[in-house]
Amino acid sequence: MKKIPVVELEEGLKFDKPVYVDGENLLVPEGVQIRQKDIDRLIRWGVEEVMTEGGIVIGSPESSDNDETDNSVSKILMKQYEIAIEAMDSFFGDCRKGLSANKEDIDTVLSGFYPLIIENTEEALILTTIKKGSHDRLSSAAVNNLILTTVLGATIKIPPHRLLNIAAASLIHDIGMTRIPQDIIKKKDKLTPAELESIKTHAVYAYRMAIKDLSQPEEVGRVAMSHHERWDGKGYPRGLEGNKIPVGARILSVTDAFVAMGKNRPDRDSLLGYTAIRQILNDNSRRFDPAILKIFIKSIGIYPRGSIVILNNGAIGRINRIRSAAPLRPGLQILVDERGRKPKKEREFVDLFSEKDLFITRPVDPKELVK
Repeated sequence: MKKIPVVELEEGLKFDKPVYVDGENLLVPEGVQIRQKDIDRLIRWGVEEVMTEGGIVIGSPESSDNDETDNSVSKILMKQYEIAIEAMDSFFGDCRKGLSANKEDIDTVLSGFYPLIIENTEEALILTTIKKGSHDRLSSAAVNNLILTTVLGATIKIPPHRLLNIAAASLIHDIGMTRIPQDIIKKKDKLTPAELESIKTHAVYAYRMAIKDLSQPEEVGRVAMSHHERWDGKGYPRGLEGNKIPVGARILSVTDAFVAMGKNRPDRDSLLGYTAIRQILNDNSRRFDPAILKIFIKSIGIYPRGSIVILNNGAIGRINRIRSAAPLRPGLQILVDERGRKPKKEREFVDLFSEKDLFITRPVDPKELVK
């Protein structure tokens, strides 16, 4: 591969082959422009050069073509997201059949999708709001947890090698559920004490399978095993308290709760993102590390990306940008204007941080918009 000094990179530059950091971690796919934030991140990480087998695409669009670039990135992300869920479908499907867990499925996700999350956090977070159709509920939850834990871990500056371990744990943390009888998992009535204890064993199974079947590092196993530990020490399986809980598990505890609330369960329907965030905020330092919870809210927002909301002027919009300093004043794309019509512009956006007269009145279930 050719080595290219980071100081020679420019915003808008693109190559006809993928560009890598350290020869293996993807920076940008082929044909996708390098953005200024990509360059800034490399400098912040102390990376001095990148590698590619390709050459510069002559006539690379300038930064004014950002809409086209963003659209290209979104398509690539969506494709890798679908590949990731399909890989996890295969992974959990094999486990349910009593077959050995396939490490190649995990490697597929971590090599293809994980680097894109690191480089495109805003776009990746929106993917967590997409309905997954007929996919295995464990696989879609695993990939959404991967997105959220990666974004949160990167935000609090977890070292790259440890963040990759946490990402791996987020994918396999519920692998032990494939060992629990389905009649217990799908039971609508209250579980008996014995059934609850059976459910709790999935955390220990996760550790054993991570280490024995998947040959993962010890940290991966411990994070996976500890995602049901609680900040107040009343969790399981070991009753760890506070900072004795691995930081990766403290991150996964928050993201797993948020993802679970967005899914239908035998005993309740799924919750809107806003409602899930409110429930998590009511924790009062019982279940979650308050410092990590605070950063999670700043990253995800009170109204998570992709949420549909109604403004005080009657317009309906979809949240597409979160401002950590003002979580109640996000940016959004207008779907229906104040007159009840589709906007004249194909993509009309409003920034509530600057539009002081506008504010969100309530979130909307997308089902309400279906006529």
